[in-house]
Amino acid sequence: MYCFRVPFTMPSQTLLGLTENQFSLQDEGERQVWLKPFGDADQRLCDATDLVIRGAGYATEDEAAREGERWRDVISRAFARVHLAADFGDRQPVNMVTKAGEKFFSHLMGHPVLAHLSGVTVFEDQPGLRFLGAPSVKGCKRPSEERNRLVFEQAARLHDPLNGRERVAFDLYSGSFFQPSADSRLLMLTMAIETLLVRQPRSDDAQTHVTAMIEATKGNTDLTDPERNSLRMSLKDLRSESIGQAGKRLARTLEPRTYAGQAPDVFFSRCYTMRSVLTHGHVERPDRREVDALAASLELFVADLLAGRLLTEFPD
Repeated sequence: MYCFRVPFTMPSQTLLGLTENQFSLQDEGERQVWLKPFGDADQRLCDATDLVIRGAGYATEDEAAREGERWRDVISRAFARVHLAADFGDRQPVNMVTKAGEKFFSHLMGHPVLAHLSGVTVFEDQPGLRFLGAPSVKGCKRPSEERNRLVFEQAARLHDPLNGRERVAFDLYSGSFFQPSADSRLLMLTMAIETLLVRQPRSDDAQTHVTAMIEATKGNTDLTDPERNSLRMSLKDLRSESIGQAGKRLARTLEPRTYAGQAPDVFFSRCYTMRSVLTHGHVERPDRREVDALAASLELFVADLLAGRLLTEFPD
């Protein structure tokens, strides 16, 4: 018989209200589905942040895989209804325990071992099976002591204050460091850039053309009042440059620096395109590693925008 497991993590500020250490979701003869903590079998569900949906009693791998996906959706719907959250690890780094590692640890521990992977894992039922997660590895970025001292001393001498937009942008930039996924980091960093943008008016000819479109819309009796009003509001916004144009103009202030091997305005366009892909419901989500690399370079990009006069007074 085949089984499935779907691990997920809950944030510590929103936990389950179940006091047992296992909760049955389905009990139909051989077919069983239950919710349990990952790791400590005696831990109560209400105290757990790492949990697993387990299913057993399926005749084929395909059936177990389909049921795993179905029960993930069941939990997602239920969590939304009671205002809870779960990270199923779709955008997290992959567990680095290899097949060879599974064999090694199985021999070492005296019972079968499989890697603890995100998403739906299907496996054959076998006594004593354990799941092993790779240790979490996090890097730490720390400037040299000399550089830290010199930058602080120069900043104190310059006293280059942040304006209101820059303060909001710095809060968003800093908040991105606390985000666990590359997606959320990139989105917060693009939000930080957006707060810095001051959109400029388009050319006189462009504004005249927009005004003509607004008047044509206003006089179009084939449209309903809500349609006319909505279109007019959208058209009025066209009197100013787009977010993309404003962003590229701001990015050019960082020239001749490059980011991910690209000119600042080209790099900004690439990041803003990625932001649109992440937020506009594309089912085929971009590769996590691509987003991670882009977010790392965008972090430097935003930091340089916020460094003010220190960027030129204290070059790299």
